[in-house]
Amino acid sequence: MSSFIGHGLAAVTISEAIAPNRRPFLSRGRSLIWLGWLIIIAWAPDIDYAVPALTMAQNEGARITHGIPSSLLLPSVTVVGLFLAGLRGQKSCICAWQAILAGLSHPVMDWFVGVIALPLFWPLNSVLVKSPIGLLPSAGKPHWQNYFFYKNLLIELGILVPLVILFLRNLAWQKNKLSRWKTMMLIAILTYSLNISVGLSR
Repeated sequence: MSSFIGHGLAAVTISEAIAPNRRPFLSRGRSLIWLGWLIIIAWAPDIDYAVPALTMAQNEGARITHGIPSSLLLPSVTVVGLFLAGLRGQKSCICAWQAILAGLSHPVMDWFVGVIALPLFWPLNSVLVKSPIGLLPSAGKPHWQNYFFYKNLLIELGILVPLVILFLRNLAWQKNKLSRWKTMMLIAILTYSLNISVGLSR
């Protein structure tokens, strides 16, 4: 499974990428609250850590909150809430897409870890799906004495941070592109971290 930092970074990336030409579409205070809510949506499937009943003991302990339909529950409630709150037009569409993609980012990222098979289509289908190759490291147990927690977190950030920067800085609306040497440096860090991650035991 990816770390809370990784899932949070995915939500921030979605918030930054899906915006109307980078023009503010919410007030500053509301933007921060909305960003916090997107992060909560991206974290939400990991609620099964606190509620073990959300795993299927009869099906290899499958984490039902990590299915695509399950991960869309909170975004769906959010979209309805936006409508009831009176948000319409472009603002409503942008917020809806941000919420949906933040929800979907969680099972997608965890699938790329390639450690645990996920019931991606539950409750429509209980088949477990596992990535044949692990591109992201598994999040170690959070503990200040756990060496693997820090190691895997560093590897994860070495993959995600350069990837996010390269993605966001090369969007069509960006005026200030990355210089060639910065781009090469980020690609080098990404390649090195990805190589280490793929070589980890699963």
